[in-house]
Amino acid sequence: MSCGSIGERLRRITEDLKEAEQLILTCDFSPRLFSDFRNAVDNVRQTARVVHMWVGLKQQNRDPYAAISTLTEDRVRRATAIARELALDLQSLEVDFGTEGLAELHEAVTRLHERLVPLFRKSRSE
Repeated sequence: MSCGSIGERLRRITEDLKEAEQLILTCDFSPRLFSDFRNAVDNVRQTARVVHMWVGLKQQNRDPYAAISTLTEDRVRRATAIARELALDLQSLEVDFGTEGLAELHEAVTRLHERLVPLFRKSRSE
């Protein structure tokens, strides 16, 4: 996709979201599906906010990389929310060893834990 086509793509996405809003208001479906949709929209909104910050900082001839910390904070918030949701899924037996991607998730969480432990040891010693 070229940068020139982003405007048109955003217009189409906006129209799709407006149509989805009408469906949400008129149709009956699983609250869990709605929650997943709401989270996806929230993630897009947060990313759009960071992109807006990036552009604004560049236009002001300031360091746009300051926006990256906001993006990282959003990723931590989303990862925390997903981890909590997955814990509930495991507790309710909706996720089991046969769930696709579970081994990869375990590996990723293990690596993340390995990276987090030193941070918390350092913060406790200060």
